[in-house]
Amino acid sequence: MQLLPRSTAQRLATVLVTAGATGVLLGGCRAAALAYGPDIASAKVNANALAAAIEARFTNVARSPKFSAARMRIARYAFAPSKLEHDTSLWTAMRTTRTGADRDLEVQAGLSGAQYVFTARPGVPVPVRIGDSRHLIELEHLGEQDWAWRTRVDHAVGAMPPSRADDIFRALFWSAERPAAAVRADYHAALPRTTAALGRLLTIDSISTAPQGDGSTLVTLQITVSGDRLQRGFPAFAKYISKYVEPARYRYRLADRNGSDWFDAEARNQRLTVRFRSHDGHLQPILGAARRMPDTLQLTVDALAKISFFTVGVTTMQGEFVHTRGARERGWAMHFTKDPEWHLPLITERLLRSPLRRPFEGSGVLFTLGFRTGPEGQTLLSREFDVTVRESAIMRFIGTLGFTAMSDYAGNVEEEESRFIAESMAAFRADMDAIAAK
Repeated sequence: MQLLPRSTAQRLATVLVTAGATGVLLGGCRAAALAYGPDIASAKVNANALAAAIEARFTNVARSPKFSAARMRIARYAFAPSKLEHDTSLWTAMRTTRTGADRDLEVQAGLSGAQYVFTARPGVPVPVRIGDSRHLIELEHLGEQDWAWRTRVDHAVGAMPPSRADDIFRALFWSAERPAAAVRADYHAALPRTTAALGRLLTIDSISTAPQGDGSTLVTLQITVSGDRLQRGFPAFAKYISKYVEPARYRYRLADRNGSDWFDAEARNQRLTVRFRSHDGHLQPILGAARRMPDTLQLTVDALAKISFFTVGVTTMQGEFVHTRGARERGWAMHFTKDPEWHLPLITERLLRSPLRRPFEGSGVLFTLGFRTGPEGQTLLSREFDVTVRESAIMRFIGTLGFTAMSDYAGNVEEEESRFIAESMAAFRADMDAIAAK
């Protein structure tokens, strides 16, 4: 669910993380697929539950009238929250605080018949049925022109222990420590349906695995992102990919405090290049002596997108990337407190730019994603997003650009993207059935 208008880089990240989860978190190879459990039967149950939960989320999505209207209103005025403060039709709870408004929008979602229905209502419980989810959007007026947005999403994905996420990623990295031909043959043989489903959007052009003298392997993947093969069954989605995703440029780089890179993913000209180094499934610095990866790394993000006539985005947005490991949770927290370099049209030069620094002041921008143990034996795939905005002319301008992309996305594009993801999840489940039957 969307809180702020998504940039093209965010939209691409959603496609790659959600749809591509079948190729990464959901499998990637036979070893990673089997890492879902201590034995084949358990791995099948856990992997199928996770894939089924995501498949359900994107199956014939329907929204109650209240939530449908609220969703678009929030997207339109995310950077001008004063427009939303007194709109009683949006919220499921409204309170007056010392500094101003405090608003909540709670949403319950789950399969009802053949549809995944989002319904706005107060008091939504933590989900306990596979595929069900709870969404909470909070808006708080902090005083003057400052507003805090907080989003919480919990999605029930079965009984897989959260710690299994570490096992899956380790198996995935370990599987790349082989000759490139063996890696390619593995994912084609183990996950043929998944490969075909995702291949309509993502194509692995090249795999390079270079053994190092210390026993580790330097891995480089080059993946083409293109809407061409989507034209037949997903024409609107294909057009959106061509207009917004293919021209996007972005980079996500993880480094330690000494400046050594541990993971690097960069996209430009439709090509995503991923580089990492692995030893027995554990990441190592891409260059330099092998050592244990620290739990806290520095994440640097560059993200540029073309919207309308403008190329907009940020570069050198830096923050902490923390791998959280608890008895009942596994996840990743990204915390940005340093303002980046903004890339905006020349027409904004006369606008006051201090509001661009506001999101990174104080508690900064926080995004978390991970698994945690929920009630009644369910594991929850959870995400949180916190950001403070200062309403101003320049923020309203950015919001207008973002809503342009959102408007293009809503409707046929979103329906086709959801169908694409649901089909990819169904393909993965069929592959897991075949693996378990061998």
